[in-house]
Amino acid sequence: MALALAACNAEPDAPASNVVTKARQSPVPPPVPAPKPFAFEEENDLVDFSFGWSAEAAAVPQLVSRFREEMAKNRAQLLASARADKVEREKSGFDVHQYESSTDYSTAGQSDRLLSLEVNSSQFTGGAHPNHGTAALLWDRGAAKEIKVADLFADPRNSDRLLTQRWCDALNKAREEKRGEPVGGGGMFDECPKLDEIAIVPVDGGQDGRFDKLALIASPYVAGPYVEGDYEVELAVTPDLIAGMKAEYRGSFEVAQLQ
Repeated sequence: MALALAACNAEPDAPASNVVTKARQSPVPPPVPAPKPFAFEEENDLVDFSFGWSAEAAAVPQLVSRFREEMAKNRAQLLASARADKVEREKSGFDVHQYESSTDYSTAGQSDRLLSLEVNSSQFTGGAHPNHGTAALLWDRGAAKEIKVADLFADPRNSDRLLTQRWCDALNKAREEKRGEPVGGGGMFDECPKLDEIAIVPVDGGQDGRFDKLALIASPYVAGPYVEGDYEVELAVTPDLIAGMKAEYRGSFEVAQLQ
């Protein structure tokens, strides 16, 4: 009787069709944060040091590694020079002054293939005035390396053929405006600097992912004395310029629209 009652009271096994199996859910990965611009600043009695790069540059690991190495090297050299100068000045009874250094990599434009950075730097270690200059860095994402503007062209001579005369004509016009007299007297700063002596920065003026201008920049002492400052001219991208490029780079450029 007890066995019979126990059998009657026991709950039957649930049919297989009613068994609910919870599927294992893979954890959803957190969203990858967007790259942010980087800036480092340090100021004390010895040095005033700053170094930074844009968010677009921060998205390229190779550039970040390179910039961090450059930043550490520049900072160490500045501190070492400032400390040595302080010792000598204190021995001689002269005032001690800060050493200054700044470097900034800013984005001038980018396409799917290329990232164009303008590099502005300045340094003061004593003397009549600080020194400053501008350089360019063109990063080829496809090749994962830095390239030169000349590398964009199917024939390296194309950059000279398509840019040199336009650059020299625009430079001399800018010189005449600053100096108030014609250029060409044969002086030290009357010659036209070669393209490899200046910074050539592709610029995306329309912010549409294609470059429509080239900024050509001569730092002080390159095209004129320090008091004349930088010389910067912008050359519009033309059909001839694009036609002279390698096929893989043409899509990164567009003909400048007339204003």
